[in-house]
Amino acid sequence: MTDSTATSEQLAAPVPRVAYHTLAVAQVAADLGTDPVGGLSSVEAARRLAEHGPNQLRETKATPPWKLLLRQFEDFMIWVLMGAAVLAGLQGEWIDTAAIVTILVLNAVLGFAQEFRAEQALAALKELAAPTAHVIRDGAEASIQASELVPGDVVVLEAGDQIPADGRLEEAAALRIIESALTGESEPVHKSTAPVADPNASLGDRVGMVFAGTAVAVGRGRVIITSTGADTEVGKIADLLADQEDEATPLQKELQRVGKRIALIVLAIAAIIFAEQFATVFVHSGDTFAEALTDPEIRAGFTAALLISVSLAVAAIPEGLPAVVTIALSLGVRRMAEHNAIVRRLTAVETLGSTTFICSDKTGTLTRNEMAVRRAVVGFDRIAIEADWGVEPAQMAPHPADLALLLEMAAANNDARPNPAGGFLGDPTETALLEVASHLAPGHLKPRRTSEVPFDSERKRMTTVHDREGERIAFVKGGADVVLALCTRALIRGEVVALDDAGREELRGSNEELASSGYRTLAFATRALSPDEPAEDENIERDLTYVGILGLVDPPRVEVATALAECKRAGIKVAMVTGDHALTARAIAIQIGLLDEDAPATCVVTGTELAGMSDEELCARAEDVRVYARVNPEDKIRIVSALKEDGEVVAMTGDGVNDAPALKRADIGIAMGNIGTDVAREAADMVLADDNFATIVEAVGEGRTVFDNLQKVILFLLSCNMSEVLVVFATAIFVAFFPEHGLLALLPLQLLWINLVTDGPPALALGVDPADPTVMDRMPRDSKEPILSGPRMSEVIWQGAVMTVFALGATFLAGPLLGSSDGAENTMLFTILVLSQKLHAFNYRSARGTVFSVQSLKNRWLNVAFVATVALQITVVHSEFMQKLFKTTALTGQEWALVVVAAFASLLIMDLVKLSIEGRLAAREAASRAANAR
Repeated sequence: MTDSTATSEQLAAPVPRVAYHTLAVAQVAADLGTDPVGGLSSVEAARRLAEHGPNQLRETKATPPWKLLLRQFEDFMIWVLMGAAVLAGLQGEWIDTAAIVTILVLNAVLGFAQEFRAEQALAALKELAAPTAHVIRDGAEASIQASELVPGDVVVLEAGDQIPADGRLEEAAALRIIESALTGESEPVHKSTAPVADPNASLGDRVGMVFAGTAVAVGRGRVIITSTGADTEVGKIADLLADQEDEATPLQKELQRVGKRIALIVLAIAAIIFAEQFATVFVHSGDTFAEALTDPEIRAGFTAALLISVSLAVAAIPEGLPAVVTIALSLGVRRMAEHNAIVRRLTAVETLGSTTFICSDKTGTLTRNEMAVRRAVVGFDRIAIEADWGVEPAQMAPHPADLALLLEMAAANNDARPNPAGGFLGDPTETALLEVASHLAPGHLKPRRTSEVPFDSERKRMTTVHDREGERIAFVKGGADVVLALCTRALIRGEVVALDDAGREELRGSNEELASSGYRTLAFATRALSPDEPAEDENIERDLTYVGILGLVDPPRVEVATALAECKRAGIKVAMVTGDHALTARAIAIQIGLLDEDAPATCVVTGTELAGMSDEELCARAEDVRVYARVNPEDKIRIVSALKEDGEVVAMTGDGVNDAPALKRADIGIAMGNIGTDVAREAADMVLADDNFATIVEAVGEGRTVFDNLQKVILFLLSCNMSEVLVVFATAIFVAFFPEHGLLALLPLQLLWINLVTDGPPALALGVDPADPTVMDRMPRDSKEPILSGPRMSEVIWQGAVMTVFALGATFLAGPLLGSSDGAENTMLFTILVLSQKLHAFNYRSARGTVFSVQSLKNRWLNVAFVATVALQITVVHSEFMQKLFKTTALTGQEWALVVVAAFASLLIMDLVKLSIEGRLAAREAASRAANAR
């Protein structure tokens, strides 16, 4: 052990966490009880490892598959169906029981298969930890497992290393860290050992700190570890992520409400019918209660009453609804996958359609996550460099050599290099400089470098010396203020002239204008060196000749402006949430159309401002803010929570580790598939395979279409089931008062056939109905407005009543008019309901206008479903085997004619009522518009 190595006897134990970025290195070392030169001793490191635990994130147990499967049955409607299956089994109706159980199992399997991949966010976070670290122990450098690091360890960093834990830099030589996964910064951050005064500085501004999960782009350094495992910034995110509960989506909540409402109504009606049926038999018998228990007639009546109650439950509850909804959502997922949107949870499709507010990360989502040179100041002339490498303005023609020299300097004073596979390798800023030089000055790349003075964060400049056509020349690159202060001359349109204070101020103004527009600027200057002049120190950086300034930007995606315009048309608000500086974020927001040029300053809020706001103040302002800059993970969760508190349905997009908790907290989290981290992808509900913001807009449109179709499915099935309930209820009451008539009520198996087989295909066809062309031209639906609102419930009731009246009316007329038997009457009732319900599906295909139009036939799947189900019903009526199974009787031609007339008559009446309602609504809207015009 060297003399500089700290031992457990010599050093105090670490004190509680402090704002290490505000302390000098010596203070940090003293607080952590370590020696910056010799590090910790092995004994002390072992003691601290036992005290603090390994440098790993806390693990949580994954949800086992059996729990996932059981979760599929957590629905009130499912419970009632299970009860109906048990009752049917007790009555010996095994076919009914098997049918209900089959549909329940199908629904559970479909849901389980889609959600089998449980959240793996914490596991992905663990993988961010570097497997090994170069640490100073016992005064010597050693390679250890990153999990063995402890607070106070001194770690050596080199280019390409992954940061194993949070720490305070003790040494930094041209060190730049890639922090985009944690802070959202689109370019590597220059690091230094200087403390930062503000204890509440955002992570991106803590230049003296490094953080677990980030990586060294260039340079080298030594860092004193301040936090490990769950105490790191990544660990905090892991805890935030674990604290976020999965919330039910609007569709899930609505289906639960619908299911409970239907089930409770059904149980109440079934109880009334059961009591009425049982009381009728009991009263007619005249027995005492004790005698009734052993009376065969009473027991038979009890069985009959129970069977009618089960029939009513089967009639009222749309058994196929859970499966149809699951299948419709699955088909929506498939269509979205074809458009590069991979949905991890079925219900996320519908939630997208309800989205009212999108919180979007900037880097890689709204922008391309790559630097590009788009502006230049050559001399005093300002130039725009287009994406296709066109150059404006035309006045560059008299002095093209000046631009060529500027680009040659950008390529020469540069550590990036060509990639054999295409493009360039290195720091994004330097690769961008090589990119523009390779297109606009291809003959001037990389003169031979003979020496250099490297960049560091204190000098804020880099100088390289080259042999260029027999002369020695220095190229200086750095911040405009720094470089201009070293310049005494300037290259102006081919001539070298003296640079006075007025000229410097004009150039500084150009630089500030670029910076305020979101550009990162670099100034370039040069000086010819004498043959014997030393080039190894900073003395060469004097009497420079200014050449120009280049402005770099992370360019917006081309399609983003169009996508944002479509969001605005669809009534969806968008806010940019980024780790970038406020000026940069505002400039990008203006470029893509998220903000207007004259937007008030209150539209932009920084993380520091957020920290000073209460939750109530944030809720009051969140609706109007369009840019959040310099934010931390906790800020993003607060933003999403505030918007949700205001009633917004929030979609959060992101790609970094810092986005994961907010993705999980949002109504729907959307991660990037190409540049996104595993953490973000596993926390999200949906992943964009192409990282394209426009894909989100397509997904919203698809989500709206899915909801429209699901609403059609639900209303169609409920109105059909309403007709069945009314038929069962009416026939049960009729038989109770007129037992001599002998009219048979619908059997449970017949009702199951209607609900599962003949209603299922049309419902599925409605579930894939083509999108309404105006789906993105309307405001988002109110997620609080139920599918079964008052008007919708009235619609379900009157449509069911119309089908019931015509079905029962035709059945009652069959005997007197056609001399039909009781069996034929039952079969007619059964068949009229099937046919009228199948025709009723076309009413929902044609939401506006008459059903008797070509528009109603546009859904080819509905046409196929109609033909198929009618053919199946004919088989049930006329096949000998099916007659025995369903207790049906073959119908005559006249009886079939009456069935068809009754079914089409109900369709006609429903169409006329619908047109009447639409006419009144249209008149009301016209009157409202006229009143507003006045």
